[in-house]
Amino acid sequence: MKEEALSPQLLLDYLIELGTALMSTGCPTHRLEELLVTVASHEGHQADVFAVPTGLFVGLRTAEGEPSLTTMVRVTEWTNDLERLAALDEVVNEVADRALSIPAARQKIRDVLHRPPPWNRAVQLAASAAASAGGAISFGGGWTDALLAGAGGLLLRGIMFTLSQSPGVRVLENFIGGLVAGMTAWVATLLWPGSSREVLVLSIVIQLLPGLTLTTGLAELTYRNLVSGTARLMHAAITLLSLAFGIAAVVSLAHAMDLPGVAAVAREPAAWGWQVLALLFAAVSFGVMLGLPKEKLGIALASGALVWGVTLLTRPLPGVHAAFLNALVLAVGANVWARVTKKPAQVFLMPGMLLLVPGALSFRSLDTLLSGDAVTGISGLADVTLIAGALVMGLLVANVALPPRKVL
Repeated sequence: MKEEALSPQLLLDYLIELGTALMSTGCPTHRLEELLVTVASHEGHQADVFAVPTGLFVGLRTAEGEPSLTTMVRVTEWTNDLERLAALDEVVNEVADRALSIPAARQKIRDVLHRPPPWNRAVQLAASAAASAGGAISFGGGWTDALLAGAGGLLLRGIMFTLSQSPGVRVLENFIGGLVAGMTAWVATLLWPGSSREVLVLSIVIQLLPGLTLTTGLAELTYRNLVSGTARLMHAAITLLSLAFGIAAVVSLAHAMDLPGVAAVAREPAAWGWQVLALLFAAVSFGVMLGLPKEKLGIALASGALVWGVTLLTRPLPGVHAAFLNALVLAVGANVWARVTKKPAQVFLMPGMLLLVPGALSFRSLDTLLSGDAVTGISGLADVTLIAGALVMGLLVANVALPPRKVL
């Protein structure tokens, strides 16, 4: 069994299967490359790994540096699934501890990928509604806005589930998401004139905003994964454009029907008590959407509570400084949690990061730019870049100051 585990072809197959599985769960490419190189080294081989969001290249060398085998595989599906990420990390640990053979590990990887999601469709729909309702409160809306946003989020997720069954239509899901958000907000403000169209649009599309993709792309660029980082930034940009064009189509329809437009007006934040409730509610909802089972939702709640506590302390600071400190403290907390539990730091980090990434600000800035206000729009996009960069720097400093002792 030992000789079979050290077979170059078997090791390469294991690395490819492990790598593509991790990429499908949302593992950043710089972490993936480091992990696969470490696994190969542990098995007595050198590995050259190059990962992009849509593909994985792995080349093996012998311990003496001689070329051995090389292969490439394309990755077509990926999402953020923290429970599967943690399960795959356990497989890696068991192989490293010689508690699991590589053939058995490959079968276990397949079993992990074929597990049913921890939550049924109804709970996932409810989580989407709760995330949108919490977002409405965070954006300054009232109870009416929260209820309408929750209904819009529920409708949007239901449509997304339906579209997922039609691969040919999935390329339009963000455009259709913008249409649904814009139409829902338009109808809601006609029936309830006191509600805010801007708040409703932002809170309904919050589940589609690519803030995490933007931040991950900047992090990959920082680690000199230039191709992968650029690809993620372009993906984030196209997602934002698709959402904005979907909403613009609704605005154009309103103009064609000679209906008065509603200006985007900044709303005052809700009372801090409601902000806390909305933030923690959204954190748990994001935990469900990220695939955490019920026994691990407390992790998402703790991550959101930490973000709220730091946000409360950094509120007087400028946005960039507050973003840096929030990311720094959250990442340190995630690394401490990873050291104590020996689980991937990403499990604790990602629910909190979803509350920090500038998705709403980036969308609002792009929407302003497309509306013709170039100066305000470009200024807003510059703020988005600075805040996203501050978040990345906070993560990097935390990983240097207190490493998690795990690659993932």
